[in-house]
Amino acid sequence: MRVVVVSDRFGHQVGAALAATRLSQGWQRQAPHDHVEAWALSDGGPGFADAVAAVPGSRATPVVVHGPAGGEVPAQIVTRERDGVRTAYLDAAHAAGRHLVAESALLHPQTLSSAGVGELLLAARGAGADRVVLGVGDLATHDGGRGLLVALGAGEDLAGLADVRADWSGTRLVLAAATELPLTGFHGASATLGTEHGLDVELTQELERGMGALVELVDRRLPPPKDLLSGLRRKPEREPGAGLGGGVGYAVQRLGARTEPGARLLLDELGVRERLAGALVVLGTDVYDWHTVHDGVVAETASAALDVAAPSVVLAREVMVGRREGMALGISGTYAVRDGEDLSGLAARVARTWSPAPTPPPAAPPPTEA
Repeated sequence: MRVVVVSDRFGHQVGAALAATRLSQGWQRQAPHDHVEAWALSDGGPGFADAVAAVPGSRATPVVVHGPAGGEVPAQIVTRERDGVRTAYLDAAHAAGRHLVAESALLHPQTLSSAGVGELLLAARGAGADRVVLGVGDLATHDGGRGLLVALGAGEDLAGLADVRADWSGTRLVLAAATELPLTGFHGASATLGTEHGLDVELTQELERGMGALVELVDRRLPPPKDLLSGLRRKPEREPGAGLGGGVGYAVQRLGARTEPGARLLLDELGVRERLAGALVVLGTDVYDWHTVHDGVVAETASAALDVAAPSVVLAREVMVGRREGMALGISGTYAVRDGEDLSGLAARVARTWSPAPTPPPAAPPPTEA
């Protein structure tokens, strides 16, 4: 049997590439008769660039940018060339990730800057990239992407925003979005800080007002286009992905970036989708919950496997939803890590069920004498 292991990261300690390797090794140990291949993927959040770097043909270049609190932090630009086009894959978390600041600073996200993400974009273009793919998920910053735009030359009052947009028109920008989070509204970036990160309602309302003021300023500097059907001005702040990274998504969208789900984009660009047909697809993820069922690596890969009638199973550190939630994706089974079991052991246990050792043919009867 051919087995395709596709994994997201397992928490903050085990990256997607390492998780995919451990799962594939465990499966191969238990089922040496199978052909097993391992792929690391990301939804666009932390680990996005690392997943691309793990694929042969990718080149990682270290750079230094400013972190959300102002100090210098290490980052990297991962490049791949295809059909004469050099694409740079960037991870916004390298410059503005929540892991870069203390817990106390996360209680005041409006004081943190996305400027380092802008510096990362400039470094990618300076490295000769024709196309830049920026992975954005949950970040420490919540400045509406203002720091990013200032770093690109828009000025503190964003008076030069139109010039920055024109300057970047020759570079193909892609936002690899972890979710469809909008910037404003009841389900926007500020509200999510309350529901998912426990910030006080008073603070989230204050942040929402600040986002509204920023949107008004940006619209004056760079009027949004009109909707072709209604003739009314579009609302870029309500676009899917605009709220990612506290508005980093909004900033790059206003610069002309096309938005795609991060996991779906990598399935195609790394050639994973074409490997699914005729295989058992083993999906690794940290927590299999309602979020995982709808967005990210598991949802996108399982859906792609279903399109080609390939069965899929989920292996996770923790399983929080039942079989019914995954039925629409064609997921055939879910397995959680047991006490004292590592990822390799989990994969070996599942392999015993899905790929038992082939039964040897019966011995030929001894020849009879004439």
